[in-house]
Amino acid sequence: MGRQELEAASFSLIKLGSLVAIISCGLPSWHVMKFSEETNLWEGLWILCEINGLKSQTCRWYRSHLVVPQDLQVSRVLVVICIIITWLGLLLYMIGDERIACVSNVNNAKKIKLAASGLFLGVGLLLLVSASWVTHNVILGITNPQMVFPLKPEMGASLYLSWLSSLLFLLGGVLLGGALLCCEDPTKIDQPTPFEGSWEGPSVLYIWS
Repeated sequence: MGRQELEAASFSLIKLGSLVAIISCGLPSWHVMKFSEETNLWEGLWILCEINGLKSQTCRWYRSHLVVPQDLQVSRVLVVICIIITWLGLLLYMIGDERIACVSNVNNAKKIKLAASGLFLGVGLLLLVSASWVTHNVILGITNPQMVFPLKPEMGASLYLSWLSSLLFLLGGVLLGGALLCCEDPTKIDQPTPFEGSWEGPSVLYIWS
């Protein structure tokens, strides 16, 4: 697989990761508490939902930061920062793309893409920290013998999506960086050197008298 194919694959992974991160940020299912077989309480980054089977679903915004668990407060900030950094990284990648020709110097374009790769790796690490912290608190709640069963949290769909998003960002950043560092630039292949094809022998005009 060549450099262009690896860059295209990494770009697709990053876009998919950003979409998954946005979905996980909006869905209210980071913490899930089951009070009965039908009644569930979903805690999200922004809203709190009470699900009563297929009968009713009541959602409301958090009225105060004191109501939101600490891990979800930090995750809210980290996820929003990651989404913003992702779009900045995609903008840098498009600026450094040779096909768009925003940068005339090939070396500068490569440096810009490497900076975008570093941003994607940083986003993946931040999401990994956020998902790991929330997962750690959920596991502590599950294994805590002092908590009664209905109040024990479970991992929600948004938490799984956050894990998936972090892995997509890390994989996309590694692929992009590896393609830039290890693969040869296709624009430099089969191009003549300054001493090849640019010199022609002096033309001598003979005048016969």
